[in-house]
Amino acid sequence: MTEKKKPEMSKISWLSDFTRKSIKTSADVDIKPKLTIELGIENVKENIIILSEPYLIEIPKAKAIGTNELLAINLEYLGIEHQFIAQAGSFRFQLGVLMEKLGYNEPSELIDLSIKIWKTLEYINTPSFKGKAVMYHIELM
Repeated sequence: MTEKKKPEMSKISWLSDFTRKSIKTSADVDIKPKLTIELGIENVKENIIILSEPYLIEIPKAKAIGTNELLAINLEYLGIEHQFIAQAGSFRFQLGVLMEKLGYNEPSELIDLSIKIWKTLEYINTPSFKGKAVMYHIELM
């Protein structure tokens, strides 16, 4: 029995305008859709499942504001895995508050929790910042 040879990507007509390298790069990166949260409690996203602890991603320097490393976290929403940019201080703070409330010591303990997330615009008066700021809120489902 002869083994069927896989055709070269460039020989597949509907892939001919892409390079093998660009296809392989995208396959290796495992790109997930970005999850965004709109401002306002009416835009709350519920039943979000935490799939990972926060991790660093590197973005192109041309797109960076300051550092080109950002924190991200993988979340499942409506049955689809998403990548959420978790750089905002209020989001990270709320994750820490959730860990404290649950008595968790490690971020990995958050994996598989079902949460809801929303954003509000609030006036902040702290020693390091005074003014209106977008604040994330996280609550256990």
